[in-house]
Amino acid sequence: MSFHVYVEPDLERKIEDLCKKTGRKRNAIVREALKEFVEKHSSESWPESVFDFKPSSKLKRFESLRADFLAEREQVFAVEDL
Repeated sequence: MSFHVYVEPDLERKIEDLCKKTGRKRNAIVREALKEFVEKHSSESWPESVFDFKPSSKLKRFESLRADFLAEREQVFAVEDL
């Protein structure tokens, strides 16, 4: 597919600089940028950074705190004898 896109003069200069720096054609740079944008914004899954997350070893695991939460919850709904 072919279409025309207006870009601001500043962005045009940056693209032309990239062409000179990388030896790539303008269309190749714009095509790659569009492809990356579409992939980034059309993904329905979590980004890889979420899966690569490494928690701090100083943090307690949530499961170890569960009993405390359950105990508090039971107290909230307790009815006192009048």
